Amino acid sequence: MMKDSELHDVNLQDIDNQRQLELAEKEEDGLQARKMTRRSLLAVLGTAGLTAAAGGMVMSLLGTPAAAASSSVTENVYAQQGLALLETCDPGWVNVLDYNAVGDGTTDDTDAFRSAAATGKPMIVPKTSSFYKLSGSVSLTASMIGIGMPEIRMDGSDGSDQKRMLLIHNYQGGGLHVTGLYLNGGYTAGTADEQSHLVRIANSVNVCIHNNVLLAPYGDCIYIGSDYIAPSENVHILDNVLSNPRRCAVAVVSGRKVWIEGNVIKDSFPYVATIDLEPNSSSTGSDVVEDIWITKNEYYSEIYFINSYNPNTASPNKRITITGNKGQARYFFRCNSAPAITVQVTIKDNDFYGSVSDARMIQSSNVTKGLEISGNRDYATGASGWNIANSAAPVVAGNRIESARAIAVSFTNCTSVQFTNNLIKDINSSNGAVRFAGPQATGRHLITGNQLVNIGSVGYWFGSVVTETLFDGNVTECAGKCVQIDSAAAGSDLRITTGNVFAGTGTPVFGGANLKVWTSPEIQTKDTIAGWASALPVSGSWKRGSILWNVQPSALSPVGWVCVSDGSPGVWEPIGSAGALSASSLKLKSPIGSVFIVTVTDAGQLTVTPA
Repeated sequence: MMKDSELHDVNLQDIDNQRQLELAEKEEDGLQARKMTRRSLLAVLGTAGLTAAAGGMVMSLLGTPAAAASSSVTENVYAQQGLALLETCDPGWVNVLDYNAVGDGTTDDTDAFRSAAATGKPMIVPKTSSFYKLSGSVSLTASMIGIGMPEIRMDGSDGSDQKRMLLIHNYQGGGLHVTGLYLNGGYTAGTADEQSHLVRIANSVNVCIHNNVLLAPYGDCIYIGSDYIAPSENVHILDNVLSNPRRCAVAVVSGRKVWIEGNVIKDSFPYVATIDLEPNSSSTGSDVVEDIWITKNEYYSEIYFINSYNPNTASPNKRITITGNKGQARYFFRCNSAPAITVQVTIKDNDFYGSVSDARMIQSSNVTKGLEISGNRDYATGASGWNIANSAAPVVAGNRIESARAIAVSFTNCTSVQFTNNLIKDINSSNGAVRFAGPQATGRHLITGNQLVNIGSVGYWFGSVVTETLFDGNVTECAGKCVQIDSAAAGSDLRITTGNVFAGTGTPVFGGANLKVWTSPEIQTKDTIAGWASALPVSGSWKRGSILWNVQPSALSPVGWVCVSDGSPGVWEPIGSAGALSASSLKLKSPIGSVFIVTVTDAGQLTVTPA
């Protein structure tokens, strides 16, 4: 129980707080921006604001509510009654307005932001009636939180490094958040330089950029690098709107464990890439791109949505996961030739609609191993399809490509391709809807369970030798040639099994003579099959060359039957007689069932004896 003197002190404090409130309400409008209850702060920050309060910042911001002793925690935090105001003298955070920031769109607030940031405390930036104007960079060593989505605008952005807005350099703490801000770089045109980024992160860890609007930088919306010291690590780019950068929405120049998730991205300038994974060339290995997750973003890009380009021969770009993204671009994923390579890339469950006439979802010539492309949906109408080259054991499975174009997927100099369970529609090209090109021989491909629908000229085209390759369980509807074995592929070991269905009016296999082994009769004559029966067929339409093996043979009964003339049921002849032949004799059965053995002597004489 509190003593009377203690109760008296509390009452005096409450009165003093009330007087402070009354005085604050009489101050100029600029001070109104920092009058805020705990409830309104929570409403603005939401869960993101709670997350931003790393290292006990929530308690520092909220303080201890002046509520009755019987009040619950819920009442203390969320109820209207009993909430005290945030105190500007709270040592756990600073307000830029207390450092002479004005936010009137005219006054240069650079020094005010720098002074507030120099305290090393989390910085609160309230919304004003206009915007905060900066003329230079602000270096952060603690979180920066906007209240009401205040706009901060860079004045006179020219692409130079002097016009970078927020710098997070050499941060090694437990968590730095930039959230609730509208950062405006002011770029509309020009090619002077590309270094004026909105947020530049270098040699830092545990950084989260979330719930912001980042607009029109002369360089990148967000740059992640190392400054040749060490890659930035554990960086989260979450739930932002990234719009109209001159260069990139996100540039990962050196980063490990980077999440780019849930953002809405619009990139109207066809320069570099929307998300660029491109380390600087460095013999020290300080610049690396590893463990990148790009997930659940909505995007519109006039160029490449994701570009992996690696001039750093010290280390490949690796472990890149791209899942659940949806939108339009010229290319969805591009990884072209460079001095170094990219490995271990997963592209899964994305939607791609294209944005221009030559839009292409996949352009990968330098992911040398660990490439998986699965469950994607490609609805673009560009003439060019997926191009996958120089990859060992790529997996392309369960995708849908539904577009009127010339080529769906092309594999060039790839080994051990697993191309399974894909649906491809409305393709028309003499070069094949699915191409296996060269010039070098490849092998050990698995082509199974795919469905090609409404294919025009050629379904599958083999333009170089393939070895030890299985073609099984595919349904190919084609008006021209379901499978074409080009002369350059002569000698291929492509095992086309009886488990395939060749639909439409097209030839099942064109150029079958170029195969090393023909393993299915239908590859020569459409609808010719090899199957099983217990007797000669008496109904149905049958093609000459079809073979039915006897599923219930007995001694001296036919091993099977072969159709020698088309028809319903066609003309059939028996194939051999079970047990009739040996090295030097022939068994024959008489009309009444007696069995005789016909043998030949060394002198050429025939003898007939009962069996």
